[in-house]
Formats: sequence, C-alpha cells, structure tokens
Amino acid sequence: MINQQDLAIYIHYPFCQSKCPYCDFNSHVSNSIDHQAFLKAYQDELKLFAQKINKTKKISSIFFGGGTPSLMPISLISGILQQIKELWELKNDCEISLEANPTSVEAEKFSQLAVLGINRLSLGIQALNQADLNFLGRTHCVNQAIDAINLARKYFDNFSFDLIYARPNQTSKQWQEELNLALSFNSKHLSLYQLTIEKGTAFFQLFQQKKFTLPNEEQACELYQITKEICKQHSFYLYEISNYAKKGFDCKHNLAYWQGLDYIGVGAGAHSRFSQNNKNFATANFCQPQKWLQTIQNNQIPWQTTEELTAKKRLEELLLMGLRLACGAEKTSLEQVFNKEFTQIFSTSAIEKLLQQELIIINEKYLAINEKYQLLTNEIIAKICLAIK
Repeated sequence: MINQQDLAIYIHYPFCQSKCPYCDFNSHVSNSIDHQAFLKAYQDELKLFAQKINKTKKISSIFFGGGTPSLMPISLISGILQQIKELWELKNDCEISLEANPTSVEAEKFSQLAVLGINRLSLGIQALNQADLNFLGRTHCVNQAIDAINLARKYFDNFSFDLIYARPNQTSKQWQEELNLALSFNSKHLSLYQLTIEKGTAFFQLFQQKKFTLPNEEQACELYQITKEICKQHSFYLYEISNYAKKGFDCKHNLAYWQGLDYIGVGAGAHSRFSQNNKNFATANFCQPQKWLQTIQNNQIPWQTTEELTAKKRLEELLLMGLRLACGAEKTSLEQVFNKEFTQIFSTSAIEKLLQQELIIINEKYLAINEKYQLLTNEIIAKICLAIK
C-alpha cells in the first residue's frame, strides 16, 4: 500500500557542459549562470510547495538530477539541502543522491559532497570503451571513468553508475567483457540501458540518414539476457527493467516513482505528483531555465501544466510505473486508488486472456509482467490499461 506519509524530492539542475547526441532530457548549455539567483529560486519554489504539501510528511529521498548536477557549486547544493531541512523532517534513512560526470573537475568535489550529506552517488559512465565514449559524445575518457569510480568508492558506500549497451556494432562478447569489468568495481547498483533513438536528439537525424545502425531485435534480446545472467552471477538482481542492485541497495528515490509515492520536482522542467485534500495532482514546470527563474522571481508557481488526476488516470499511472518493477504493481495500491476490490477493477475476460498467454502473473500481493516478456513491457501495460472497467 502507498505510504501517504512519505515524500520524495527531485531537484533538477538543467545545465551541462555539452549536449550528448542521444540525450532528450531537459538540459541546456550556458556560459553564464547566476547561481545566487538560482539558489533563491530553488528555495522559493520549495517554500511554495510547502504551502501545498502537508508538513507532517517526512522526506524519504532527495535526488539531484539533470543536466549535470555535479557542476553545481557546493554552496548551491548546501543551500537547497538546508532549505529542505527547514521545511520538512528527513527520515533517519533518507537517501540523498546526486548524479555526477566522471571528469576530473567534478570528481574533485566528491569528498565535499559526502561532507554535505550526499550519501548516494550516481556516475554517468555510459561506456568503458573509448571509441564508444567518443561516439556517445562523452567528454571523459575510460581512465577518467575508472578513476572516478575508484574515488566514489572511497567516499560513498552506496554508489551507482550507468552504462549504455546495444551500441552500434557491439558484439555479445564485447558486452560481456565490458559488463564483467564494470562489475569488478564493487558498486552496489548499476543502471544498464539499451541505446534508444529519441526524437529531437542529434542521433535521431543521423539514424534517419542511416549514418549508423543498432542491433536488431533478436540481437538486442540476446544482449538483454546476457546482462541479466552476468549480473545474477555477481549477486546483482534485476528489480526494474534497466536497474540492478545488490540486496538492500535499490534506489529509494526511483522506487518512489515506481511505487506511486508523492514526489515534488523543483527546477526547470521538473515534474511533480502529489496528493492534496484527497485529490491527486500532476504538474510540470516550465522547461526553459530563464522562464522558470523569472516566474518564481515574480512570486508565481512555475507550472507550465497542471492536472487533477481522475481515479482511472491515477490507476493507469500506477500500472505504467509499477509494472516496470520485477515484483510488479502492488494490488492493494491499485485497490486503494480505485476504491474497489482487485477483481472489480479489470475485465475478467481480458485478464484471463493475458494470463493464458503467460504475459502476466498475478499472485497474492502483485500483478506483474512475466519475466520472459519484460522486453514487451510497454505493449503489455497498454493491454492491461485497456482491461480497466
């Protein structure tokens, strides 16, 4: 069941040194950033949320994402954390994560970040192969990546890093070797994503022009199976489609999204989903940093869109997020939102058909996608949503 007393906070820092060709996140390159103005804006937006969010809620996780939040001045991170602590109580086991690039300049901040209270570091490594790092537009080299991992290990018991696989011309053998190398660094968590081509990115146009190709469906499936098997051999279990962790080191913040907890997003382009007066709301901030900044400076809430979620919309959201988890969506959470017994929520015939096709599994606690068909997650979720009465 959804814990109504927990609240997760996401802080979006929208700036990068350069834009990676595969990236469709809200990130911008700027030579001039008034960090004092941004600090006040972050603090003011947190205060605006505090007027709407019950102050009895406790903060379960804080996540600095981007963009490249490791480019943030230490004073900016410190000021944001201080404001959060003044507005809400942090749980004793509150997870405070920050995404970092492995360049030497950013790695120098790791010790200071640990002193500030950051207790989980997520490194954007993306590849341990220099040719592929170049292809992906990354500004670090393999040696810098390894140095950053070793430095993260020194200051953080809980650290993670990302790798992108299913890259052009990548063989199964090459990926096995690279993944085994990654697992040798003894991190507690790995995010392993297959390369996807998103509209609006530099890669989209190059891919359309056939400047490079990706592994076909059969090859991608093989790489996915290899990933699961090798991670399992190293005691990393798959808890979400692209995320693997040692026992007890699932990312709490991402679980807040996937399990349907309330969360607020602060910063340009950040999203929020929270409950207020027994109603559920979804909001999205203005994406352009200056538009977001100016709106807050005018003492206005920087929401570009806001929506009150119907029970059905909220249920669809819980399915969309919860079914990404290996364990699945919790039945009591679905019942809580729809105020009906689980058997009354869906068309019996539609659910029976999915069970007969072995696409889903239903047990006492969860509705889950069969592990054999996890690569078809989006298609199966669509079928389940159509089965809602």
